[in-house]
Amino acid sequence: MSRPSSSFPPLHQIRHLESARLEDLSLLIQSFPVIDNHAHNLLHEDHAYGSSDFPFESITSEAQGTALTEHVHSSLSHIRAMKQLAQLYDCSESIQNIKAARYEWVRRDYFGLIKTCLEGTYAIMMDDGLNKEVVYPYRWHRQLVPRVSRIVRVEAIAAEVLEQLVLVAGLLRPGTDADWDRDTTEAFFIRFNGEFRNQIRALSNNANVRGFKSVICYRTGLKVGLESRKALRPQQSLTGSGLLTAFHEFLQQAVRNNNYRIEKKAFNDYLVVAVCDVLEQRARTDGETTPFQFHTGLGDSDIDLVTANPAYMQPLIEAFPNVNFVLLHSAYPYTREAGYLASTYQNAWLDIGEVFPMLSRDGQESVLKQALELTPTSKILWSTDGHFYPETYWLANRQFRDVLEKNLHAGVIAGDYTVPQALNIAVDIMFWNSNSLYKLGEEERCSHLMTACGRGSPEASMRTLVNRSSDAGSLNTMLHSTDPTPSQSNSNPPRPAPAVTSPAPSTTSGSSNPLPDTRLSDTELLDIFIADNLSMKYVWLHLLDYTGTQRQRMVPVAQFRKQLTNGTYIGVTKGLMRLLQNELMADGGSATGEFLIKPDLSTLSLNKGLDSPSATVHTWWLEDGLGTHFGGCPRWALKRQVDLLESEYSISMLMGCEIEIVFLRPQLNNLTNAYTDFLPLHTLHSWSNMTYQQLDILPMIEEIVETLAEIDIRVPQFHSEAAPGQWEFPLPATDPLQAMDMLYKARDVIRNVARKHGLKATLYPRLYDYSCGSACHTHFSISGPNHSVRRYSDSFLAGVLEHLPSVMALTLPLEESYDRVKPGIWAGGEYVAWGSQNREVPLRKCGDGHWELKAVDGIGNMYFGMAALLASGLDGLRQGKQLRLGDCLEDPNKMSEAQRRQLGINRKLPKGLSEALRALEGDEILVESLGREFVQDYIAVKRKEMEMLDAMGEEKRRLWLIERY
Repeated sequence: MSRPSSSFPPLHQIRHLESARLEDLSLLIQSFPVIDNHAHNLLHEDHAYGSSDFPFESITSEAQGTALTEHVHSSLSHIRAMKQLAQLYDCSESIQNIKAARYEWVRRDYFGLIKTCLEGTYAIMMDDGLNKEVVYPYRWHRQLVPRVSRIVRVEAIAAEVLEQLVLVAGLLRPGTDADWDRDTTEAFFIRFNGEFRNQIRALSNNANVRGFKSVICYRTGLKVGLESRKALRPQQSLTGSGLLTAFHEFLQQAVRNNNYRIEKKAFNDYLVVAVCDVLEQRARTDGETTPFQFHTGLGDSDIDLVTANPAYMQPLIEAFPNVNFVLLHSAYPYTREAGYLASTYQNAWLDIGEVFPMLSRDGQESVLKQALELTPTSKILWSTDGHFYPETYWLANRQFRDVLEKNLHAGVIAGDYTVPQALNIAVDIMFWNSNSLYKLGEEERCSHLMTACGRGSPEASMRTLVNRSSDAGSLNTMLHSTDPTPSQSNSNPPRPAPAVTSPAPSTTSGSSNPLPDTRLSDTELLDIFIADNLSMKYVWLHLLDYTGTQRQRMVPVAQFRKQLTNGTYIGVTKGLMRLLQNELMADGGSATGEFLIKPDLSTLSLNKGLDSPSATVHTWWLEDGLGTHFGGCPRWALKRQVDLLESEYSISMLMGCEIEIVFLRPQLNNLTNAYTDFLPLHTLHSWSNMTYQQLDILPMIEEIVETLAEIDIRVPQFHSEAAPGQWEFPLPATDPLQAMDMLYKARDVIRNVARKHGLKATLYPRLYDYSCGSACHTHFSISGPNHSVRRYSDSFLAGVLEHLPSVMALTLPLEESYDRVKPGIWAGGEYVAWGSQNREVPLRKCGDGHWELKAVDGIGNMYFGMAALLASGLDGLRQGKQLRLGDCLEDPNKMSEAQRRQLGINRKLPKGLSEALRALEGDEILVESLGREFVQDYIAVKRKEMEMLDAMGEEKRRLWLIERY
């Protein structure tokens, strides 16, 4: 299935607000970005296909079980949603065809589906209280949306604190019943009260957190008692209070059942009041307010519909006048009651989410009309309540825009308000009201949006229905270039422009009015990271040289922040371009000149598996004094090819690597402190099998997988490979630059955890001649609009096959690498060929537009290797190359010459590095694509390296390489 092209329209511009027409109102509503003030995490790809646990039908209904599966198909909301999803998937409207088309899109490009569904979303306030085992963490979503902040669920925090304190207090004793007196409970509660409030205070000061949420509506209802305020006065005993009685009963049951879900009315009421106390005090002392969201109304069968009425919250709202209460989900069917509270109390706000897409069109129009009956439009907030499936975001935003447009049109036609007033209402509900309430400060960044909605030039003061006279300040400080190179037109120090968790995006755009680049500065991103990782003291700046050696510059975090603030970057000698692993210089190398390394904050992650309070960040390389890209930058070489494919052919690439690695036992000579050998971990070993000896290292293998997950690298599977001590860790597919960044982060984790266990993890290409070697097989696939896979896949593959001998100079960069790809060991063989699910050819076709490169191992610089691969495919597209090689379904080495000739298989791959380097040297297309100077430097380095290694004895050479790779 081809991926549909973006259907989201370019941002409409209102040049003169007072002369705007109804057409302008329609165009702006359909194109203005939204701040989604309440939504949830998306399912991890493993769970995204639909299951009984997460039925796809739930996107339009809160029903469960047979009430959902047997009846939802006849609801108007579901019927309408299926018609719209059929347009998204370009298929017929039956649920079976929609699910089939959706399955194929998820399988091929889940990231692309999410990206499409989130088009037009500028920011998400994300309640991340869903099951963390099945959804992506909130930070992951930042690669798709310019801003994602966290909404903290207070009941989840309370449950975590309780469980921790139970262990600390020794209340959980194996083999004993949970039974203690009330004095013990009272002492425990006092400790819990202090710890819980401290957690809320700390979170309210966390830059990632923009609000709190309570689900008390689900647990015990919205009639929140305020008695705990009196019970918790200083020097007052809790003995005899209803709160202590309830807590005593709850805690004993929780410990007994090991279930800390809080569902005891007096205790649930206390939690809400305690959070309000903290937020009220913070507002009074610091002048800082943090919104408190409440689920109201619409929900599943767990809710008592009567006590889900927000009218019950009136005493709570009155009691805490400095706490901003957000009444979620349109409070349906109590929208009017919620609107009354929002109109009467300055600290109450009405969210109009979830009814999109849960209600029919008429129902949605009715809810919006009810919200507008009484509620000031400056108190209305938009949200999708998107959760689990990205389509929930897509449907909600699409339907909301349509209903908002229709309702505001009707008001203008009736003469209730003018077009300019309707425009202000629209953009305030969609964007500016949430921006104000959650203190996002986007009015200081979004000059493009300010101008588009007719609120004056970037230099003019901001006028909104929420804030009629606030000064917009300097709106020109936000970079609009997405290029990782600092701007040279500004006389001030250059300000970096990273994304939050994604590489610098393409410098090209298909729209004349793109969504403004309003992402956080590097300093702001660092501060957010530090707030979540207070123990971090050092930052390692990562460089990967031409031998595949990872090099670092280590900087104390305070100095690192200072460098970011001043825009001053560390200089590195250009001698690195011809430097060997042992710091010998290849011929032609020079110690003159340097380049700058600019950290890419989107890649910042903690160093895991090490006893070090540090983090690592990948870097862009810049020309000193110019600020332009340095031609030898590995990450830029890859990004450039990705951007060219996108700009010239609208092709998006996905890549994913398989890490194959062997664990060895180092033998150290204590007198010389030198390694004398690296011995096999065990001998009883086989592929995808847990032998008796392999079970011994299973705890370490699982520790590796768990540690990878801590930095959001979630392997879809892992298994033993064929060689002794050999394991494979496939990585998830993503954008090529992110995929390579992920590869090196993952390798570091594997290396570090293995070292903790006294083992050496090596990428050495082939340790044992009786078994397979270790590769870094790389999957890559193309996708794009207008049947791109069908149109372009053959030419792309033809280009890769044409240049494959040259590419191998980068992907198989040692003589030892060619021992691994000998025929007969499922490593790619020795002919230029491709085949469907054939592991004896260098390019295995896994599906339409999806291939696996087998002629690659883990030794070289993968950024350059993959840049060469993409440049080869791009050449095939530009030349319109025809795929003349047939689909090879056998081992070419076992075929007769006539059989090979029939498939067009007549070229052999290089048998060694020297031959591959000559191929690269004579390949003008790749030389020009990668940069002539880089190719010259690379070849010089590899030939000097070969000379150095050839001078070693066979055993010394083997040890030398294992030590380093």
